Amino acid sequence: MFRDELFNIYQASDLVKLDLLLNGQPIDAMAAIVHNLKAQHLGRDLVEKLKKFVDRQMFEITIQAAIGSKVCKRDAPFCCFRISAMRKNVLAKCYGGDVTRKRKLLEKQKEGKKRMKCVGSVDIPQEAFHELLKVS
Repeated sequence: MFRDELFNIYQASDLVKLDLLLNGQPIDAMAAIVHNLKAQHLGRDLVEKLKKFVDRQMFEITIQAAIGSKVCKRDAPFCCFRISAMRKNVLAKCYGGDVTRKRKLLEKQKEGKKRMKCVGSVDIPQEAFHELLKVS
């Protein structure tokens, strides 16, 4: 049975929107409205949990928490994680010889990674959503 007396008082509270960003793009399914005092701590926990579920790609991935319109700095200790890129050994076929050829191959790899980061997307497994939404 519905009881009206439970909902007769409304109080103002300091609430903020907590977003998780993957390579600078917000993940809408992970957004939450939390109290301002708990936002920093909850953001750190969610970023740490999400880091476990995202696989390494051929480009670097950054996972950040955004509280309201403020995005956590990249050099903040627990608010931002970088998942380093997998590295293919392009110099394996160059044994000895000219240094300029090696440099050219590394530059070409760097350009490819930059292009891949712009175009590439990261898939988040369904288990990650279930794990993050569990109430602990």
